Amino acid sequence: MEQPWPPSTSVALGLLVAVVLVAGAGSLALSATGPDDSGVGTTPAKLVEPRPGENVFWPYTSTRKSASGRTLAINLVVYADAETVRYFLTERGGATWNETTAEWQDVGPTTAGESAAAAGANGTVVEWASAQGATRYLYVHNYALTEPGPNETRRPYRAAPYTGHGDRTVGGRWIDEAYQLHDGTYFGARDHLRIYESPFESDEWVAVQAHSDHWDWFRLRHTVHATDATRDRLEREFMGEPSVETVWRMYLGNRRALGSDGWATVVDFVGLLGVGRIGSGLAAAGLVAGRDATALLGRRTATAGTRPPPHEFDRSLRTSAGPVGAAKRAAVSGLLARGWLDREGALLVVRGLSYALLFAALFGCYLFVRFGGIALETRFPGTRPEVIAAALYPVLALGLPAVAHAFGRDLDPVRSFSVAALGVGAAIVVDYRALGVTVLSLDVVLHRVGVVVAIGLLAAGSVSHRSSTETVNLLVAAGTLLWVTLLVAPLVGWL
Repeated sequence: MEQPWPPSTSVALGLLVAVVLVAGAGSLALSATGPDDSGVGTTPAKLVEPRPGENVFWPYTSTRKSASGRTLAINLVVYADAETVRYFLTERGGATWNETTAEWQDVGPTTAGESAAAAGANGTVVEWASAQGATRYLYVHNYALTEPGPNETRRPYRAAPYTGHGDRTVGGRWIDEAYQLHDGTYFGARDHLRIYESPFESDEWVAVQAHSDHWDWFRLRHTVHATDATRDRLEREFMGEPSVETVWRMYLGNRRALGSDGWATVVDFVGLLGVGRIGSGLAAAGLVAGRDATALLGRRTATAGTRPPPHEFDRSLRTSAGPVGAAKRAAVSGLLARGWLDREGALLVVRGLSYALLFAALFGCYLFVRFGGIALETRFPGTRPEVIAAALYPVLALGLPAVAHAFGRDLDPVRSFSVAALGVGAAIVVDYRALGVTVLSLDVVLHRVGVVVAIGLLAAGSVSHRSSTETVNLLVAAGTLLWVTLLVAPLVGWL
């Protein structure tokens, strides 16, 4: 038996559920294998001297023991040991930093704009099969086995550059973090520190990579949105403290990393008593789909007029199924029973409220995922982040299209598209404002535009089947295809 195309609304939504489940299973399988990292690779050539006469390091972190895994820039150097830094940031009066336990660290590295195997700067995927904390490595090299680089010393404001000589695999080693600290929430936004202590006992410096990141529910990973601002915050915390002798800036020349200006803050401790020795292409498709949908909606508008008369809404409402349709009919009956309005007036009021409910439902559903995650994290701190993410991701992936379908029924397709797009768009803006995120990559911006278009299409396509069936099915098919694409793309590393 031949199947009609485009599919009906129920078939399209059923396919959406199936694809989301398959994509989730695929994400589980990919994350279980993890990136291919033998721990052996190229040794960085450019090294910097954090303190005159002490051993040198590469001024970037890496996802693997190779310069090819370069991620974020080292932007803070403290002349002290790691325990002194930990005590200062977590134990002193007014301290807000907390140590990040293994289960709440980032897991399974990957980067926006790079393949999952070539992990990079912008995020880390949730590794569902394991809660191992993702490691970022720092390369440290023996000062005695280096050669001076170009004459760019100008100390104390510019770190002296060096290169390893001869066999650079001799005299150097990759180290992982001594510990991690954070201030903020895992499923919201946070300032995040990775602290590295030199493996050479003669050294008295600690390198810190400081950044701000936020949890992206579409990518299921943290996305870095600031580095220098986090460094500046730490700088202010150290200034004026009795245990800190000086705070100044040193140029490390590591501007190739995300958000880095090449400068690191240097903190010189006097000492603390009692402390011993831290995708554009896919999103563009959304814009194209939105353009095509506008043409479809335009044809629908040309045949239906600029404003459907109340009797059309009345006829659609009488045949509308589901709890939302029943609630609308009850509202009309209630207004008529009280004699406040005639039937035409009651229909106009209920239709206006229907658009308001469509906006509010989508707005609330989107933000429920964000603030629900933060609330669960705060209320149940012992719960693994994978459990919370697994509970709330279906609300985003399936709840938004279901809400658009349920609350967009019996309304004008053009207005449904506009109201639904406005509701989701407003929620996205409020979400980022609440997180304090002011800078987004172009890929993420285009992806969110695609999300707005997809939900608008699904709302516009949910009108009663007694209305233009062809247009409705085309809108459902276009919205479902775009929504599934925008869900799968971030999970498999295409964004």
